[in-house]
Amino acid sequence: MFPEARHPESRPVPMQRFALLLALSLFAQLVLGGCALLRPAQDPIVALDQSIEAQDYNSAWRTAARIDREQASPELRQRLDTLDQDIIRFERTRITRARQLANAGQWREALDSLDQARKHWAHGYAIPDARADIDQRQLRELLATRSRLLISEAEWLRQQQDAASDLERFADPSAASLHQRLARRRAELAEELSMLGEWHFTAGDAALARDSLRAAHRLMPDAPAHPQLAQAEQALASSTREAQQRRSATLQREARARLTRYERSGAMEDLLAARDYIHQHRQRGNLQQEASQVDALCKERFELDLARGDALYASGDYQGAYRHWSAIAPLMPGDRELEKKLERTRRVLTSLEQLRQP
Repeated sequence: MFPEARHPESRPVPMQRFALLLALSLFAQLVLGGCALLRPAQDPIVALDQSIEAQDYNSAWRTAARIDREQASPELRQRLDTLDQDIIRFERTRITRARQLANAGQWREALDSLDQARKHWAHGYAIPDARADIDQRQLRELLATRSRLLISEAEWLRQQQDAASDLERFADPSAASLHQRLARRRAELAEELSMLGEWHFTAGDAALARDSLRAAHRLMPDAPAHPQLAQAEQALASSTREAQQRRSATLQREARARLTRYERSGAMEDLLAARDYIHQHRQRGNLQQEASQVDALCKERFELDLARGDALYASGDYQGAYRHWSAIAPLMPGDRELEKKLERTRRVLTSLEQLRQP
């Protein structure tokens, strides 16, 4: 018996099997994808609440970006407003803390705290700007500290100039080597101090610029002084004059206010307060005109009240005269005429008191 013959097309071939498997796979993916589409999406309110609670503002921001505010419910819009407020509060809190750390000189901790904050909120400009500001402040502090250290070293090297020159007398090669090393260090230090002086001048710190450039010039006195040294000295002189003018203006305003207060009140304590203030700040505030005015007021008040005391004494009101003269005594300390009047009145009052006794 021969085996039953089959038609050649009835036998499966490899390409047909592969096509069948591929079709089945695509069908399964479509079915599963359709099921996924049928699953309900997470409630945006719940998603926002979870992200805000975890301070994951990046996820919250992505969720908010997919929401149409005009189509959102009032509750959802309230969540979006809350998100904005929370992000602003988060930025302010982290930036304030970083600045406190920077103010305490904890630069690494300050910068690390802002780097950690950016992991929670990578968008916006507040945190990056604050970090750049603190980093720039750190650079200024670092260069200022470096300048002061190098200025101290430069001053030490300058003081050792005579001792370094003595090395040339020795024949031992080590003396010449040490002399050369010191000379190289002076040149290196002068160059770095010049660069630092330029930086400080550009940054607006004329005092450190002057000190750095002056130290560099003292190390290398034979070389021409840096041109910005004169500019820094001029800027400091101008700044000093302006500060003196502002201080004088402030003292003059206060002095005139005290004189006006006395003119309005006529009180002895206001006159004395004005005189004491003006004489205390006379030189620093250029108060010569105010001093002449207050001295004239004191003399006028003294003579007027002295005459009033004379009138009270003549009328027999010895107590009133004594009180009047005692009140004006601080206007003219040590005035002999007033001292005599007070002494005579004390004797009269003492005699009257003795006469009243039984």
